[in-house]
Amino acid sequence: MFSQLFNVWNARSDTQSAFRGLLRNRWLWGAVALSLALHGLVVYAPPLQRAFGTVPLGLPDWLLCLTVASSVLWVRELAKLVASARRTRRG
Repeated sequence: MFSQLFNVWNARSDTQSAFRGLLRNRWLWGAVALSLALHGLVVYAPPLQRAFGTVPLGLPDWLLCLTVASSVLWVRELAKLVASARRTRRG
């Protein structure tokens, strides 16, 4: 789930950095916040834990999830940077 939330920022453009105009789209931020809140409910609310078979996560678990999932963003940003450098050299 976190990978997709990081990927949503990449999906805004195939050529521009995900960090460009990061704060402009309030609807996207709202959707990401809602997704995080709902995910938190599934992980911490006992009725939803039973329904989805989840257990509470500690801070180290969350940090590991965020670190691994954010690689989607960083790898794509690197690919955009390399592609931009190639276009600059050609043109």
